[in-house]
Amino acid sequence: MAAHESFPSKFWLPLLFTTVFVIHTGSAIKCWDCNSHYDKNCADPFRNATFDLMDCNMRSLEHFPQQKATVCRKIIQKVRDDYRFVRGCGWLSSEKESTDCFKRAGTFNVLIQYCSCDKDGCNAAPSILQHSWIGLLAAVILSILMVVK
Repeated sequence: MAAHESFPSKFWLPLLFTTVFVIHTGSAIKCWDCNSHYDKNCADPFRNATFDLMDCNMRSLEHFPQQKATVCRKIIQKVRDDYRFVRGCGWLSSEKESTDCFKRAGTFNVLIQYCSCDKDGCNAAPSILQHSWIGLLAAVILSILMVVK
């Protein structure tokens, strides 16, 4: 008996289905790109109905033309009582910045909160659907259901 014959054919489709969900396509990070000054849906609570994820490889910096974006960023700016939310691609980061937020305060009631993360679309408001393990779990459950039938 050949090795491929010992693996039941009813498992191939679920295995392929699971693999599609597990493999990350491409190396470019995709981030939300907006400014609440121009589109109120960019503020918190974040509503992505009016824009798409930006492929950060389509953007570049003049002073670092060969540098690829590696993180998504969300910046909250407060000047007196005016808040502005800016979301976009990030090119430079430290290990601390990739998982944390930090705040900077200035004179004249200026406050900036800066956050960066390294997953596609992670610069939106936190959502359980952004975690890759949810997709993997769903793929595994669907695979099991397909095999049982």
